[in-house]
Amino acid sequence: MNMSATNLRAGIEPAQKQSGKRWIRIKRHALLYFLLSFAVMWTFIFCYLPMFGIIISFQDFSIWKGFWRGITESPWVGLQYYENLFKLKDLKLSVFNTIKNSGLALTFGFPLTVLFALLLNELRSMKFKRVIQTISYLPYFLSWIAVVSLIYTVFELYGPINDLRVALFGLPDEARINILTKAEYFTGLVFWSGVYKGIGWGTVVYLAAISGVDAQLYEAAVVDGCGRFKQVIYITLPSILPTIVILFILQSGSIVNSNFEQIKGLQNNYTQAETEVINTLTYSYGIQQSKFSQATAFGVAQGMISFLIMYIVNKITNRVSGLGIW
Repeated sequence: MNMSATNLRAGIEPAQKQSGKRWIRIKRHALLYFLLSFAVMWTFIFCYLPMFGIIISFQDFSIWKGFWRGITESPWVGLQYYENLFKLKDLKLSVFNTIKNSGLALTFGFPLTVLFALLLNELRSMKFKRVIQTISYLPYFLSWIAVVSLIYTVFELYGPINDLRVALFGLPDEARINILTKAEYFTGLVFWSGVYKGIGWGTVVYLAAISGVDAQLYEAAVVDGCGRFKQVIYITLPSILPTIVILFILQSGSIVNSNFEQIKGLQNNYTQAETEVINTLTYSYGIQQSKFSQATAFGVAQGMISFLIMYIVNKITNRVSGLGIW
């Protein structure tokens, strides 16, 4: 009996010590936990609570009854709206356009961000480096509506791009091209506007990772006769590879997801029929046609496919390089 009590006491005491240390850490960093609590609440309210609305995709939901009455009184239809997804005439085109736009961003835009971070890191003049960083960061803080307005101003029929074409090549005024109304130019506009807006901010994580590389590695490389290029190839890139892989895995999940504000802003009456993506199609059914159940089914299917892709990419990177999120 005494031995049992002693063993029980021996098991409780370490747990109490751990709990005491935990509370000490919390009190010591109380301000940080307080600031973190707002992010946790925001994530819970706007990311987790809305997931309750997934139930709408299994009902013939009517918004006119209100949200709670609509959910409790709307009839159940099972997987009807998921089956309808495969019958929509615009589905194939929207999936193709979504994968094309996101695939280009992942295949070419992602490496451009890494390359830009490496080039910034190689700048010796700190003043020049800060100027370039500031200029490249600024577009990130503009809304997509502002960026789209800028694109319309630059590429319109009598905008700077057409003026430059006419002046450089001596073309007649009739040779001007309204690029914004041509569907064949839409993918290029989406890709380069995404690069313009995001490349500067995307380098922040990579520059932070590069700053954590041990300086002694570079010193040893110089002694061995390595130039700047070889230092990047054999030291910088391998050192930041875990960061690159994790960000690549996270971005791979968005291959079936397009930036709605960007796409909708660049679309117009001349290009919309040929440039629909999953997000704009969901908006069309959910907001414009008030088919909330069908739009919810779109979103749920999109989220499940995104997770599946991210899971597969994570498995592949784990097997190839030993790196992954889990």
